Amino acid sequence: MSIATEQSVLGALISSPEALHGIEDLITGEMFTRADHRTIFYAIGDMVASGRAVDVVTLGEYLETEGHARLSGYTLELGVVGSAANIKSYAQLVRDDWTLRQVQAVGQRIAKVDGDASEALDTAIAELMRLQHTSQRHEYSLRDGMSMAYNAMKRAQELGGRIPGITAGLSKLDGILGGWHDADLIVVGARPAMGKTALLLNFAHAANVPVGIISAEQPVDQLAGRIMSLDSGVAATKLRSGDVDGEADMPRLSASVKRLIERKAWVYDRSAPSIGEVSRIARKWHHQHGIKLLLVDYIQRIESDRGDKRFERVGDVVRQLKNLARDLQIPVVALAQVGRQVEQRVDKRPHMGDLSDSSEIEKEADQILMLYRDEVYEPESKDRGTAEILIEKNRHGPTGFVRCAWIPETMKFGDLGHA
Repeated sequence: MSIATEQSVLGALISSPEALHGIEDLITGEMFTRADHRTIFYAIGDMVASGRAVDVVTLGEYLETEGHARLSGYTLELGVVGSAANIKSYAQLVRDDWTLRQVQAVGQRIAKVDGDASEALDTAIAELMRLQHTSQRHEYSLRDGMSMAYNAMKRAQELGGRIPGITAGLSKLDGILGGWHDADLIVVGARPAMGKTALLLNFAHAANVPVGIISAEQPVDQLAGRIMSLDSGVAATKLRSGDVDGEADMPRLSASVKRLIERKAWVYDRSAPSIGEVSRIARKWHHQHGIKLLLVDYIQRIESDRGDKRFERVGDVVRQLKNLARDLQIPVVALAQVGRQVEQRVDKRPHMGDLSDSSEIEKEADQILMLYRDEVYEPESKDRGTAEILIEKNRHGPTGFVRCAWIPETMKFGDLGHA
């Protein structure tokens, strides 16, 4: 079946070489099972690219000059096979057959594994995801790109002022970033006690889509309690101590539980998970639950065995988080630790270069946000009850900063005047 289909593709190209442009996004030479078919396909591509006429005679001559004289006779046989009218169907069959062979090869490699089963599974899932995405188009004309950009603008226009991405729950931040966007890696950095985990949970609470949370920092019961607090408005300390007022607090808590129990969110609660685990769990959630946003707490707590130095391992984690965002086509928001050097400065606001092991983070992240609350350093600060989110990097638009309200009792971030 595959041999005859490959012959049909090549025959159609010999009779109508211009048809190559219609299947370039479907197949490549490596997808042909036979080496001689790959050679002929590449030869036709070279001739078309250089503007040469392609037929059984010129193709045979070209193959001879390239050292493949034995194939010139075979091109005569191919010249009477296949129809250009059906070439896309032929090409799709060649692609499907190649994909099946790749899947079988992955299965065979798994069958031979003698060692860490979870690592083998992580590798297999990543390979299968890459196969799934080979169907994506990669080459475009500027005209194609402008058409896509125009259509995206029209879709945003149709939203009537609503943001095109997933809301962060803070209107000024959404106004600058347009929400979280598919395939983006967003890194949020801060010193300890600034509230970065609280900010991440605010993002989870605000999102109107299924969410996955990787928690390497706090156990799931604490995370759930904090989300209940910010949703209900009942102080987190009351929930922890059990000092809840039956008349004032319980109705709010009951209403909150009813709301939150319907939310589609999943938590992976493990101290220092490996980046392989994170990838596997995220892919599983994406497949089984359709998560549209992944939140990670935090980068430096995730383990990697690639590299001898700390910055190399952190770099691997960040690259794989970015790959995960692209593979799953979802935004990944990851927290990161900021070095203590900021505390030696007069102005202690952190910047992108202050991120611990920052080199790869700076390169891979699409957006980098830094969280700062002046009252952490100055208890009597005039800015008590407010926080700043500094936008240090934004591949899609402007940088700058936004101010928002901070309510310590419920660890809630909100718009100033509306929190």
